[in-house]
Amino acid sequence: GSLFETGRGSVMMKSAVIESAEVNAEDALPLFEEEREALSIGERLSRSLTFYSRVIPILARYKLAELDLERKCASEEECVGEYETLDEWGSERLRDTILELQGFYVKSGQVMSTRVDLFAKPYTEKLQVLQEGLKPISTEVVKEVVRQELCGPTGSLDELFSDFEDEPLGCASIAQVHGATLLDGRRVAVKVQRPGARALLLADLANLKRFSKLLADALPVDYFVVFTEL
Repeated sequence: GSLFETGRGSVMMKSAVIESAEVNAEDALPLFEEEREALSIGERLSRSLTFYSRVIPILARYKLAELDLERKCASEEECVGEYETLDEWGSERLRDTILELQGFYVKSGQVMSTRVDLFAKPYTEKLQVLQEGLKPISTEVVKEVVRQELCGPTGSLDELFSDFEDEPLGCASIAQVHGATLLDGRRVAVKVQRPGARALLLADLANLKRFSKLLADALPVDYFVVFTEL
């Protein structure tokens, strides 16, 4: 197939056939307010405070349980039951926080949902929802991004496509994909980066790395290495 990356890199097309498709792309036009290199200090602080206010209580509950349950539980089975209840509460709270914040937290949650060797079953099960696709960007926004990046300020999608499907083929944390048909009849998949995704990802990643350093002693593994690799 053919892969096209244009402008600021937010629109790509992959052809369903071997021969290449030539598209004359104008320079990308950053007309969307969300398309920024970085979040403001206030926005970063707000997202960080939301994250810390939801996640630190989860860690605190586990630390309290670790200190209290051994002397309170009459048997090992009773302690296991208490931790299972805590896992259910903590996993629901973490899942809801990630779904609210979106951004890089979704990508991190997707990885966590696959690591059954590191996280309790309630966490991996509840975070599986992050693998099932997210709320799509509106079709109007998608088409406008594509139009700006591939057709220029006064261009029209009709210059490139005979058909552009409103229903996305898939939605993820960074981009979503739509089916389309070029003017010569070839079917393509158009992958569009969510407006503002880069700024969110960079801010969230910085916060997660800071979080993993500050609370290293309270976490089961060295998450700084994990987030750096991600």
